[in-house]
Amino acid sequence: MFCPHCGKEIADSHEFCQYCGDGVRVEGSAPGAGEREKTPWEDRAAQGAFKGLLKTVKGALFSPVEFFKKMAVTGGFLDPILYGLIVVMVGVIFSYLWQILFQGSIQNYLPAEMKKMPWFNIFPTLGLAVLAVLMPFMIILGLFIWSGILHVFLMMVKGTKNGFEATFRVVSYSYSPNILNVIPFCGGVIAWVWSIVLAVIGLKEAHETSGGKAAFAVLFPFLLCCGLAVAVALLMMGVMAASIGAAAQH
Repeated sequence: MFCPHCGKEIADSHEFCQYCGDGVRVEGSAPGAGEREKTPWEDRAAQGAFKGLLKTVKGALFSPVEFFKKMAVTGGFLDPILYGLIVVMVGVIFSYLWQILFQGSIQNYLPAEMKKMPWFNIFPTLGLAVLAVLMPFMIILGLFIWSGILHVFLMMVKGTKNGFEATFRVVSYSYSPNILNVIPFCGGVIAWVWSIVLAVIGLKEAHETSGGKAAFAVLFPFLLCCGLAVAVALLMMGVMAASIGAAAQH
């Protein structure tokens, strides 16, 4: 490397220039600083699958800034897909189990005639079939769609230092709170809010952009959907009001 002060070439390991005596390393530029690495889940061959999964969940949930700052932004889609699939499926399974459990309690208060209906016992079995067959594909599809949306909106504000894979990895690991669906009633809401927070932090650290740009990419799609929903509702109300007015005139 070259001394930033006198321009002379010096060894990479030197912290001071032997020619002018000035320091040549800026704060935070020590060897290894800022290097990205595999997540514990991606390093499960060395750490073990279960241990790697737990360490990744713990890191993403409780140390998200450090986790996403160190997270490798490349390395393939398979590991993030598997991780997202696992944590979401765990949450979905527990949500379904809670639903079945509380449905059983509610059944005690239903009329006997309703319990004898042929469709009454079909829905739990049908739900299990959908859970087993369709849900994994829906989760993977959702990962790509949500990642694509975030990446496009982040590109709109010029906040994408890295490629689509970096955004995809952020989305996959931001799904970690889905395991909180093991908590009945409020687990799903907590998981949803926490996932949004992790997505903002993850985009900021993975793309090394500002928090404002990351927040825009994550939150604006929700605001846009809400705005469209309100517009459609107002339009329908206007059409209904016009129809009622026209009918009243006749």
